[in-house]
Amino acid sequence: MAEKYGKKVRELMIKEMEDVFAKSSGFVLTTYDNIKASDITLFRKKVQNAGSKYFVVKKKLGGIALKNAGLDGLSAALKHKGKAGVTVIKNDPVLVAKLLMDFSKENKAFIVTGGCLEGQVFDAAKVKDLANLPSRNQLLAMVAGTLNAPITSFVSVLAAVPRSFLYVLNAIKEKHETGK
Repeated sequence: MAEKYGKKVRELMIKEMEDVFAKSSGFVLTTYDNIKASDITLFRKKVQNAGSKYFVVKKKLGGIALKNAGLDGLSAALKHKGKAGVTVIKNDPVLVAKLLMDFSKENKAFIVTGGCLEGQVFDAAKVKDLANLPSRNQLLAMVAGTLNAPITSFVSVLAAVPRSFLYVLNAIKEKHETGK
């Protein structure tokens, strides 16, 4: 009886992971070893605050789920030593990549092994490249600044005409005062 129950649990876990891999906009696979549970919990909270989710998976079941989801190329990402984790990207992939890379810098045993974004499979180097991009908010600020620059220049040109006129009037006034 216990064996059948265990088999059903494994099947449910595989099905749930398949859904995550197939239906999410993206995810990143990681491995880690010898990291304190409190550090992983803090990392989970940071990821959750970014609007995403991090959870630990069994490597064998994760590999089966990746294969079933049609992502065979990522099965090798779960072959590294240690425990495996999945970060599900829900909102801003750049922010999640930055969190992952920052945590891997703080904890050398935390390794980003690969992932998938919008159906495109990528390796750890691509996650690092993604982390180096400006975040969505930074890009929006850059666009707003770019759009605002011509308007600011136009207003300063318009303001220059009356300002120059006032300088001329002030110079004439000073000339008359000193001439008297």
